[in-house]
Amino acid sequence: MGDIGAVAALLTKAFGFAVDKTGYQQMSRERKLETLMEGINAAADTGDGPTCDALFSEYRRLRQTTGT
Repeated sequence: MGDIGAVAALLTKAFGFAVDKTGYQQMSRERKLETLMEGINAAADTGDGPTCDALFSEYRRLRQTTGT
């Protein structure tokens, strides 16, 4: 994925409130990872498998591209 707008849209869906793509883009790497994990948990709690999978893919991509 990697598209900031798409990630913000998925997080918005998972959290149930708007996530600003500019704000997300400006987050530190650590905060992005934390936010993605929070979104994964929120999506899992509501049984939204597709959103959970997409956010986890972005989480994995971010981890791999930043070397941890």
